[in-house]
Amino acid sequence: MTKILVPPARLGVMGSGQLGRMFAQEAIRMGYQVSVYSPERNSPASLVGAVETVAPYEDENSLQTFLKSIDALTFEFENIPGAELNLISEYSQKNSLPVFPSPECIRIAQHRIREKTLFSKLGLPTVPFYPITDKAEATKAAETSKFPAVLKTSSFGYDGKGQTKFKSKEEFRAWVGSLGQEPLDLILEEWYEFDKEGSVILARDQKGNILCFSPSENIHKNHILDTTIHPGNFSDPIKKQMIESAKILAEGIDYVGVFGLEFFIKGDKIVLNEFAPRPHNSGHFSQDGANISQFQLQLRCLTGLPLPSELSSQPSSMKNILGQDYLPESALWAKYLSDERYTLHLYGKSDPRQDRKMGHWNFVGDGAEKAF
Repeated sequence: MTKILVPPARLGVMGSGQLGRMFAQEAIRMGYQVSVYSPERNSPASLVGAVETVAPYEDENSLQTFLKSIDALTFEFENIPGAELNLISEYSQKNSLPVFPSPECIRIAQHRIREKTLFSKLGLPTVPFYPITDKAEATKAAETSKFPAVLKTSSFGYDGKGQTKFKSKEEFRAWVGSLGQEPLDLILEEWYEFDKEGSVILARDQKGNILCFSPSENIHKNHILDTTIHPGNFSDPIKKQMIESAKILAEGIDYVGVFGLEFFIKGDKIVLNEFAPRPHNSGHFSQDGANISQFQLQLRCLTGLPLPSELSSQPSSMKNILGQDYLPESALWAKYLSDERYTLHLYGKSDPRQDRKMGHWNFVGDGAEKAF
């Protein structure tokens, strides 16, 4: 039987950035207490009332103390070191601490080889990929892969970081020739010329009930999500394939919580790109354009509260505000703020660096695809 945690239970979050902030806003509004763990002081989550534990993720003593202080744990950040994921898993089992999603799901999502291998095992379509853990595998990949192809770090890559495109077999062979005998943790993926990018936001509760928002279309600039349009302009068969793939993944790993699953779409075919084991940037439209936000869904999956009977949404769009676009005094911001169809969400960050996510705009209403 699912145990329901009611306010004022203390909910823990690994990570304290904007996703933790928006989760905390939902939880605190309902009377829950929230504690966050990260190396960052005065983090976005702490500015809305979450209690901070400021320590490295590798600090096992601080992590143990944090786990003892909370009633359940979730994640807003997947790049937790493996040893600490093991510690969380062991503590959870020994002390019956609810941890959703499971550390094993986090372990899969944080490593591209494990992730792509899982997709293939579940029969989900991916681009051809080649694990590269040493020079011998790199040499084999050079002969097997089609080019162009993208070489990626298996871990800690996001927003296009840790990626190198090789246009030809000869170019890749030259790179292989420069290698020594050191161990590697890379993956080579064949280049895929897609028509569109999209994503599905899925919630699965502790009883196995699943809800999905209709797929959204995503537009990236310089490898960073720029705009999400909801619902996406996809054919019904494509939407069905995307949602079915998300459900197969969730059930295949007994996932509990919210995730975002990214796709490449070409013609009448889909290919899975990656999944994020937490609320996803492309799901922010749900804060203003749906009957429930992805953060409220995350909260309900964690605490055992029931999911709604269905998800409904209006035509919506979301635009990220990066450091270079952080212009509060601009005429454009004044225009948006004077229009009730636009809602501003800022993350409390003080340093608007290039490409840093400072906030986002949501638009709800007709013409959402042209709002930004």
